[in-house]
Amino acid sequence: MNNNSIPWWMRLKVHFLLFGVTMSILPLFLLGNLGFTSVRHNLQKNIYEQDFEQVTIIANEIRDFINHVENSLTLTKATSANALVGKDETSRQIILEILLQKESFIEEIRVMDESFNVIGQISRQEGISPYTSADRIEPPIFTDKFSVLSDVVFSTDRRPAIYMTTIVHDPLTMNRIGYLQAKIDLQSIISRYVNIRMGEGEYVFLVDQKGNLIGHTNFNFGLDYKKIRQHSAVESYLDGAGFSQGSEYKNLDGVSVIGAFTSVGTPNWAVFIEQPVQEANKPIFEFAFQLIVIAFLIMVLVMILSIAFGLKVVYPIENLEKQVRRIISTGDLESHIPIESWDEIGRLVKSFNQLLNSLDQMNENLKDEKELLATVVDGVGAGMVLLNTDKQIIWWNTKFAEWFGYHLENLPCDQVVKGEGMEGVYNEKGRNICTVCVNEERRHFRQMLYELSLDNPESAAYLLLLDDVTQEVEMEARIIETDKMAAIGLLASGVAHEINNPLAIIAAHSEDLLDRLNEEEVSPTQEEIKSVFKIVLGQIDRCKQITGRLLGFARQHIRGSNLIDIGVVSVQTLGLLEHKTKQKQIRFDLQIENNLFILGNENEWQQVVLNLINNALDASSEGKVIEVKGYREGEKIYFIVKDYGEGISQINLKKAFDPFFTTKSVGQGTGLGLYVSYGIVQKMQGEMTLESTEGEGTCVKITLTPHNG
Repeated sequence: MNNNSIPWWMRLKVHFLLFGVTMSILPLFLLGNLGFTSVRHNLQKNIYEQDFEQVTIIANEIRDFINHVENSLTLTKATSANALVGKDETSRQIILEILLQKESFIEEIRVMDESFNVIGQISRQEGISPYTSADRIEPPIFTDKFSVLSDVVFSTDRRPAIYMTTIVHDPLTMNRIGYLQAKIDLQSIISRYVNIRMGEGEYVFLVDQKGNLIGHTNFNFGLDYKKIRQHSAVESYLDGAGFSQGSEYKNLDGVSVIGAFTSVGTPNWAVFIEQPVQEANKPIFEFAFQLIVIAFLIMVLVMILSIAFGLKVVYPIENLEKQVRRIISTGDLESHIPIESWDEIGRLVKSFNQLLNSLDQMNENLKDEKELLATVVDGVGAGMVLLNTDKQIIWWNTKFAEWFGYHLENLPCDQVVKGEGMEGVYNEKGRNICTVCVNEERRHFRQMLYELSLDNPESAAYLLLLDDVTQEVEMEARIIETDKMAAIGLLASGVAHEINNPLAIIAAHSEDLLDRLNEEEVSPTQEEIKSVFKIVLGQIDRCKQITGRLLGFARQHIRGSNLIDIGVVSVQTLGLLEHKTKQKQIRFDLQIENNLFILGNENEWQQVVLNLINNALDASSEGKVIEVKGYREGEKIYFIVKDYGEGISQINLKKAFDPFFTTKSVGQGTGLGLYVSYGIVQKMQGEMTLESTEGEGTCVKITLTPHNG
């Protein structure tokens, strides 16, 4: 086979390459996937922890700032309570200016009297602001606490702020004498305390307990105070959740983000931090890209090594294949393949050379065996034919060609062997015996057909053997005829005696009639003459029946099988032995059923019955009974002849079916009866068994297959 005709996926080079790539990609994929999964999990965990840490820090700083402002206001009122609510306007303004300068996130400070009337105020934008007696605290605070933090209020431009109000007490009496209120700018606080290092795209925003957006680090986001309550994280906070250590969800813009939040406490706000998932996962993507690049480089390196190693391994194998193809094409088994290395492939080449030597030797042996087999096949006396599945001839030996010619290929075997010259076909022990005219000479062939396995070189399905058994068949026919003639000779005397009785009656009546006709006085009447003639005709018919039975048995043997009733044929045959049975005063006990049809030869079956009955008569003494039974049982027909004579010893019983063996005295038998009968029964596809006990009698049992057609 040409190397180019091998599909690419079957080449060793490709196998080495695929193996190398697979063994490089698979471990890298498993390890990379494990590492990538682990890194991604850890990175996400770190992102969650970092986000929660950031919002916690911001919440703590805002809470600390509120506490710081509260402490500043408390310290100021405690040290300057009288000056704050006193009538000295200058002292009050100085204290307020110092407090305003100290706390940079306080936007405005007010001082109120006990009735919540503003008595002094200062603003970072306008300085000392004018006020009237109608100005009151904004918003008014009614509480028993020392300090109160208001809700978030928004200016017209949605700038958030809160008011922290603390009660001013008289240092001596501790009675309430006024209020000190500071307005805190939340936007500045948010800008300061969330000014921490955040990841790409990360932002922070604050929401109060009512769901109002206080501030946001992403100015493009906008302070959408109406939709902020629809935010999933804000909803969790408003539903009572104090914090979230990190989760993934979609923000108001439908962007997937990673976020966390925590409650500030005092004031009751929450700090939220969010980062788009795409931005948060950038380190993961960068790691995955690096991993893919490394895997690709390793795969390329492994491919190069695999190709190099594959070429190194495959080249000697391809060279070996080339040399093998050369040997196959030339058929030169004596040539050898050069050994180029002493590794495993070199040892393979060496082993192949040894195989070539063995094949060469075996080839020579096969040639010798083929010549010997051809000599045996051509020299054997049987014809041999190989047939295909349609039983057409595909090979034949010399003997077969001598019989039927040499131009037989693809001809039907039945047409060649049987043809127009076929005279008869019958079975013998499961094998066909056919009679065919070959070269104007009648021959008998025994056919034996054997089924073969189809994996033979000739694709033959059957082997037919033809054995020329002409001499055997003719010898068997002569033996049967000899036995038949011997039986006719034995029957002749009995037939003669049987004929004598009717002849004597005919003679007596004829003489009486002649004497009466010669007398002149009284002549016989016409009625008397008719009566005598009737008696004579009856006796003549009796003679005719006796001679007819003998002639029927003695007629020429006709080969072939017909449908016969063995019961009817057997009863007719027993009539030939009527005289012998009368002489020995032996009685037949007949138990023969009707319709015992088989395929056989009527004349041959008569000979079987005659031989068995003759043997039984010879073995039986006067006054005995011979049982003759014929019946059907299941799928078989049985015919039994049993006598109660002298029997056969066990030593002679083994020889009973041998030709020319007899226990009778000289001149009483030929020794062919049982031998011929046994052969006839076998030809009819039957079985014959013999059971005998010396002094008690003999039983012959024949088993036949009925004809059900």
